[in-house]
Amino acid sequence: MRQIHQILPCLSAGDAIGNHTLEIQEILRRWGYTSHIFTDDIHKEVRSFAKPYVQYKRYSSPDNLLIYHFSVGSPVSELVKTLPDKKILIYHNITPPEFLRGFEDYTYEVLRKGRDELKTFRGLCHLALGDSEFNRRELEEIGFRPTGVLPIIVDFEKYKTPPRSAIITKYQDGYTNLLFVGRIIPNKRQEDVLLAFYFYKKYINPKSRLFLVGLNGIERYDLLLGELIRRLKLEDVYFTGKIQFDELLAYYTVSHVLLCMSEHEGFCVPLIEAMYFKVPILAYKAASIPYTLGNSGVLVHSKKYEEIAEMIHLLVEDQDLRTKIIQSQLRRLEFFHKSRLEQVLKGYIQQVIG
Repeated sequence: MRQIHQILPCLSAGDAIGNHTLEIQEILRRWGYTSHIFTDDIHKEVRSFAKPYVQYKRYSSPDNLLIYHFSVGSPVSELVKTLPDKKILIYHNITPPEFLRGFEDYTYEVLRKGRDELKTFRGLCHLALGDSEFNRRELEEIGFRPTGVLPIIVDFEKYKTPPRSAIITKYQDGYTNLLFVGRIIPNKRQEDVLLAFYFYKKYINPKSRLFLVGLNGIERYDLLLGELIRRLKLEDVYFTGKIQFDELLAYYTVSHVLLCMSEHEGFCVPLIEAMYFKVPILAYKAASIPYTLGNSGVLVHSKKYEEIAEMIHLLVEDQDLRTKIIQSQLRRLEFFHKSRLEQVLKGYIQQVIG
């Protein structure tokens, strides 16, 4: 049987692209294909799941299908361009570098070069997929043809893992818990989450707290957020840093609203995680967010923090509204069911290899 392999710049444990890649491999192997993952940077937690990308030359063949997960500029690209394999590019989006200007010059340059590098794949792939309609449209604007959408595949059977009991015991205490999940980085606009929380806590509900779940790492942005918290004299804000999977499940379990003010997301897995955990979503309408939400959750079109605070209050206290929003999110979650996305993937593979 034909071999279908995947290649990408980095395979890490717990991030959306890494999980997506591993899910696709599990599906391909279940269908009977020989399927390996090749990468430049292999994090130690998943070292057994991948091979160094330079080894792919030994596997390469015009009869193979190679899936290239593109999310950043990388030496992997130069190898992929030289290969005779049939190719599907899956675009996971590259954050516009302007978001990092003035915060981290190195990352700014990496993002800028990555966006330029993406354009060099026009005409080299048999099919280009975005993991959201937002990403597909960007591919089409750049000049890729044909294009399609393959959303991030999430196996929610894994979310039945028992959540960390200590977190649930500590934070199910009568406080209203607001949550944002995502790396602490300028495009995700954690400062806007803080400002909305400030108005909610100060003027509506002092018995509330905010969890900002995600990795820190951009020093200037971390300092900006810290200074904002001090200036507002804002209490009950928790930056979790890197956490374990069962801790993540616990934060969803204890939270009353997911508040997302991000201005650039390629897909935003936390939205569908919140759907699964029946946490109402209040999000700013930007980038992929309206495409991932569909007709579910609550979208705001401007960042009027007082109004956002009032909307948080309604989502917490108005049980009819809360139930309606949760039900809309559960209907939307069906779109991302793994069994449905497997058939979408199968259709794209057949489109390329017949």
